[in-house]
Amino acid sequence: MVWVAFAAQTIFVSAQSLNKTLVVSSDSPEIEVINQTGSIKVSASTAGAGRVVINSRQPDSTGRVNVTQGSDGRIKVEVTGRSPIDFEITAPAAANLDLLIYKGAISITNATGTIKARVTTDGNIMLAGLRSNKIDAHSSNGSIGFSGDLISGGEYSLRTFSGRIDATFPSAADFKLTASSFSGVIDLGGFPMKFTRQTNQLVEASCGSGRANVSIWTQEGSIYLHRKP
Repeated sequence: MVWVAFAAQTIFVSAQSLNKTLVVSSDSPEIEVINQTGSIKVSASTAGAGRVVINSRQPDSTGRVNVTQGSDGRIKVEVTGRSPIDFEITAPAAANLDLLIYKGAISITNATGTIKARVTTDGNIMLAGLRSNKIDAHSSNGSIGFSGDLISGGEYSLRTFSGRIDATFPSAADFKLTASSFSGVIDLGGFPMKFTRQTNQLVEASCGSGRANVSIWTQEGSIYLHRKP
């Protein structure tokens, strides 16, 4: 069923799949996705700017996907019901993403916009090939993987209560680091650090002049930095 009213468009789907293309006028549209269980995968479009393509799959029709595009171009995708739903979304690289899943996985590749990714119970977050100046990734119980550039003045926060965090930065990355693990290992991956504080549980240091701010926290997991060749 499709309902269109003036400047907003809402699509209600209760079937087992959704294939929808939305036209956007901005190079950096706002996209919000709220899922219950399953996965959210977002990748930069190779078909050029101006389109957001949303595909979803679910094993039954007990879940419902609501897609809304407002007059300002903002897109919201929200799931009701308990059916696990897997989303595959392609969007302009500069899209600003706000992704939430209660149980499942989040994957984002080749994005340059601001990113907020949250898993409230169990699930991993994988961020690859990013060039964003603001990233906030948080999982309650799962691992986080990050690879990408660190932009001068950028803010990067990776947090998980129980899980491993792997962060891969360019070998010449310039950043200020706060890394904390209550019961795990903190491995700085050979980056040349100037320490202001260093204990078994907390590291505060700078690599270069500290142009980007990186905050990494895990309560029960370990932290590993990696230098990209």
